[in-house]
Amino acid sequence: MELRQLRYFVRVVEMGSISRAALDLNLVQSALSQQITRLEGELSTRLLQRSPQGVTPTEAGVAFFREAQLTLRHAEQAIRAAQQA
Repeated sequence: MELRQLRYFVRVVEMGSISRAALDLNLVQSALSQQITRLEGELSTRLLQRSPQGVTPTEAGVAFFREAQLTLRHAEQAIRAAQQA
């Protein structure tokens, strides 16, 4: 699992759409979808419910979303601490 994948997942959930998140992240939709699928494979659980209207997080996805947000905040704090040292 990579921080990049966490950022991608968080943005997809925030936007409710892989295609909108891909535009926002300046990625090709298929590449973003592939990263999310890899993440789900690594975790051996479905994080997103996909539909023509967009995506919604599963119960596991909601739990993972909260922890991913926290992890990203901690990573940003670590970067700032290193830069200020």
